[in-house]
This record gives sequence, C-alpha cells and structure tokens, in this order.
Amino acid sequence: MRVALYGNFMFQLATGLREVSDFDIQIFINEPTIPHCLADEPGLADPDFAQVGSWESGREILRPGSARLTERLREFDVAITTDHGPIFSRAAGIPHAFIPSGSDLTQWPFPWRSRSTRRRGSADLFALLEAVRMRQAIRSAAVWIYPYSRFGAPLERLGCGVDGRLAQPIDMETFSPAESSEISVGDARHVRIFHPTRMMVTPDPFLIETMGWKQNDLLIRGVASALESGVETSLVLISRDGSHDEERVRVLIDELGIADHVEWRRADHPQGFTWQEVADQYRSADLVVDEFGGCLGLVALEGAACGRPTLNFLEPSDSMMAEVVDGLYPDGHPFLQAHDVDGVRKVIETLTGPETRSSVGRSSHQWMREYHERRAVALRCVPMVEELAAGWIANDASSR
Repeated sequence: MRVALYGNFMFQLATGLREVSDFDIQIFINEPTIPHCLADEPGLADPDFAQVGSWESGREILRPGSARLTERLREFDVAITTDHGPIFSRAAGIPHAFIPSGSDLTQWPFPWRSRSTRRRGSADLFALLEAVRMRQAIRSAAVWIYPYSRFGAPLERLGCGVDGRLAQPIDMETFSPAESSEISVGDARHVRIFHPTRMMVTPDPFLIETMGWKQNDLLIRGVASALESGVETSLVLISRDGSHDEERVRVLIDELGIADHVEWRRADHPQGFTWQEVADQYRSADLVVDEFGGCLGLVALEGAACGRPTLNFLEPSDSMMAEVVDGLYPDGHPFLQAHDVDGVRKVIETLTGPETRSSVGRSSHQWMREYHERRAVALRCVPMVEELAAGWIANDASSR
C-alpha cells in the first residue's frame, strides 16, 4: 500500500511507519515552512521518502483540483495529513485522515473567530474562502486526535466526531536520558528548572479555546514562592519570536525580585534550536515545565522522554477529549500536576531530593517508551491505516 503523509507535524509518524510497516511511505514537506529543528534531519535528503517543495500557494488552496500536490497524492492509496493537507487529499479523491496540529482546526475553518490573528481587508476574503475549503476537507476525512488537546469544541461546530486516537510520536533516540545522571553533592538540593514554552499569560477567550493560554505566570510566581521558602532554585527561559507576553513576564520577574535566579536563552539560529540542542537543555535540568492550560504539549513529552520530571496541568477540555485520554492512557500518566502557585511551589520542594528526581524521571521515560516512542505509535497506526483504506473501498463498492 502506498501511503502519503503531508506536513512538518507528520515527520515522526512517517518515519515510524517507514520503520515498522511494509507500506511505501512518502512524506510531503512544504519547504517554505520547514522549521529549523527539522531542517537537519537526514530523512529529508532521501528522495524515496521525503518530497520537499513549495506544495501550497493561495491559488492552489482555493483551486486544489489542479494543484501539483493533488496530482501527486492521486498516486497513493491513502493520505494522512495536517495543515492544509486535507484540502489536497480530498481533491485527490483518496481516503484520507486528518490529524489536526492547532490552527488548521481551531482557526482556519472559523474566519470570524480567528479574525484577531490577521489584518483586515483582502486577508479576510482569503480567510473566508480558505475556511470553506477546510470545512469541506475536514468533514470528508477521518479525524485522528492526539490527547489533551482542545479540539472538541471546533469538531462539534463542524459536526465531526473522533474517528481515531493516536499518541504523538517522539524520536526517543534524540530525546533520551543522559548517559550519566549523577549530581554532585553541592548541587544535590538545587532545583534547576527548564521552561522553553512560549510566554502567553493573557487570558483571552480565543487563546484559551485555541490552546494559546500557557499561564506561565504560575511558574514564575511558584519559583518566587519556593525561593522565599528557602529552596535553592534557578530557572531557564527561552526568548523567541511568537512569545507574545515575554515582556510582561520580564516585568513580573523584576517585580518579584527573582531576576538573579532567572536566565534567558535565545537560539543562535533565528528559527530556533535544533532538536539535539533542545534535548541537551532538557537533560541539564532537574525539572522540565510545560504549560498550565490543560493541554499536553511537546515540551512535556520531550522532557519526559529525556528522563526528567515534568510539570504541567492536564485536563480534558470536554467529554470527547476525555474519551480520547481514557482510551490512550487507561493507567494514567507520569506528569507532575499543579494548577496554582502553591502547587508549583510544592512540586519544586518535592524535587529537592535527588532520589525523588531520579525515580520520577525513570518512570516518565519508561511511560514515554510504552506510549509515545515513534515505532510504538506507528505500530498502533498501521491497522488504522488499513481500516481507513478498507472502509473507503467498501463504501465505494456499496455506492455502485
């Protein structure tokens, strides 16, 4: 079976499927949007696997029937897509699954709700036409969902359900524990915290629904509270474009008087760190902190894969997402939880013991191997692909 995947977000799944299945796997990557973390992956240089090019333009999104990507997808039996991919796979007339990555479900199909993200004028007209294409495409696709996302509400607006649940695949060769996790006696009770998440602290209703509200201020205040209680703590934050409330967080740090305990880092490359660079920073921390908005992000998964205790706040956004979570993680998860300042401080205090850090880190890594290692995810995805193709064939036969 020939299986096409589309979008940067699909790279790890495509790699995993290639490693564990007999499928002919090819991934289509839109060159103008390749992130720096992906640019140095050897797989992108393999022409039998990666098709890198300028696959989408405004004209092609609005007229997908004649698009180059549509023509290529017609050569495949099944497509698994994200971003604008569903538009082209629908136009190709092949069975396709849609795995939303964020804006492709929460913003693009709803131009009125997402109007704050663009300029007025011609962009509004394009967004309206784009929304029509995205709605048609998503409704024609099998929808496969990653857990702890806020996708229930937009799916309900589209009249769609969840056709499959899938854990997000992680490259656990890159994101792996350090060869030696020994800590010097002098540093044993000092808790080093790494928080690479974008700074988004404004409780805007649109940002809350679209997974943009990270509540980073809970961590900043929690660190200040831990320092006040006598815990030696240091915090590493990432300065980057798209971190909309970074200046507000800097002001908060100064107001709390903890600037001497905070280090801001910025990648040498304008598009950010490579995966290896990020992994090294996870491994240097005693605690990795993701967001507190209820969602499971890559920071939490990568930090846990590196064998580090990881703090976030997870909460299914609705009954649809609760079913996805229960189906994927029947025995729960290893992530440390906090939803207020006292909770953050208590987690930091708990991790002053090296043995505790080591124990939590080991269990987190093992859990990641069971549920999120890309080969394990791909093995669970293989029957989903086969079922998708078989269902399409059966439906096609019954319509004759």
